[in-house]
Amino acid sequence: MTKHVQGKMNILVVDDAPDNLLLLEAILESESFENIFLASSAREAYEYIGLIESPLNARIDMILMDIMMPEISGIEAIREIRSHEDYQDIPIVVVSARSETQDLVEAFDAGAVDYITKPIKELELVARIRSMLRLKSETDHRKFHELELVTLANELEENNRKLSQVLEELHEDMAAAGNMQRSLLPDKRIRIPGLNFSWYYETSENIGGDLLNIMPLNNDMAALFILDVSGHGIQSAMLAVSVHRMLSAWEGENSILRLPDGTPRSPAAVAGELNSEFMLDKNNFQYFTMIYGIIDLKNQTLTYCRAGHTPLLLQNREGAVIVCREGNVPVGLTEDCVYEEFTLRLAPKDRVILYSDGITEARRKGEKEFFGDENFLSLLQKTRDLPVDQAVQAIVGDFKDWLGDTSPSDDITLLIIEPD
Repeated sequence: MTKHVQGKMNILVVDDAPDNLLLLEAILESESFENIFLASSAREAYEYIGLIESPLNARIDMILMDIMMPEISGIEAIREIRSHEDYQDIPIVVVSARSETQDLVEAFDAGAVDYITKPIKELELVARIRSMLRLKSETDHRKFHELELVTLANELEENNRKLSQVLEELHEDMAAAGNMQRSLLPDKRIRIPGLNFSWYYETSENIGGDLLNIMPLNNDMAALFILDVSGHGIQSAMLAVSVHRMLSAWEGENSILRLPDGTPRSPAAVAGELNSEFMLDKNNFQYFTMIYGIIDLKNQTLTYCRAGHTPLLLQNREGAVIVCREGNVPVGLTEDCVYEEFTLRLAPKDRVILYSDGITEARRKGEKEFFGDENFLSLLQKTRDLPVDQAVQAIVGDFKDWLGDTSPSDDITLLIIEPD
């Protein structure tokens, strides 16, 4: 988002403490946010966004909301704002000194989209705001074009040229969203001491519901995950991005990946936390499969949780493959799921393979047979003696040769990790 566009976005800050209002205003102004409105109570906030008729009424693009306020709490205010259809898409970010899990749950249940704890970290605050405003801008842009398409449909002959133009703009927007999504993938320039890894990612459309990551933690540990959101399109992509952000946020007091003492939270506990956060009824009845694991390089172990995803594969240096099918249901399907975790001993040069069903369930045009597990395992055997990055390229290359001129109908995701 350019500073020019950023400056035109209207941000409402709600906090009963004058010092906090002035601090947030100063931070935002220093980052070229020009249109900032300050409210010292929920009732005054209602005036700004138009729930109460007032000269203060303004078009608000984003709200920073404190929780602890007299008369009407921030949680109550969020619920009231969300109860009005016109305010369903305004990003509301909670900014509060409280960080208990119950506060987080209540804030997100009420309709908040993010949560920042005090004392405020300026870089974190600005990054979150820019991200939310970018999504808001894209949502507004998409809605504008959807309404325009309805109008154009009623004026077909006269507006064919306009319709083509709008469709092209939508394509560009989707391509831009896809580029933003791909920017979340691991940087291939980054190295993790003790690990060789490589990956491949391709969406069947401009945006996808698959994502993956591998990242160093502390104390000779690394976290890895792969996820696949049900369905296709914008909603699946946005859910994938949300889950990716939570599974990649090691730093910060609100991280679900670490315990208060700074040690990694168990994969089963992480899966349980995600399951509580992303139940079907809160996410347009979408769910997702995933594998989340932690590699302990010192002890040469992989501890992981598998939630409905394709099996995790462990291949030794001689090429033999263990298919790890143990696991639980996808995340978001049932509230009472207790996720299990499993631990594998890793020998030097063992390979851990994570992949999406976009590979094994691919079909060539006009044929009924899937590519299948057998063909995929054969490619793993064939490429076992290659370095990890070359193995990934060769596997994908042979898979694409098998597809021929058939375009993939699902996202293709592959991650191979090999301890030194």
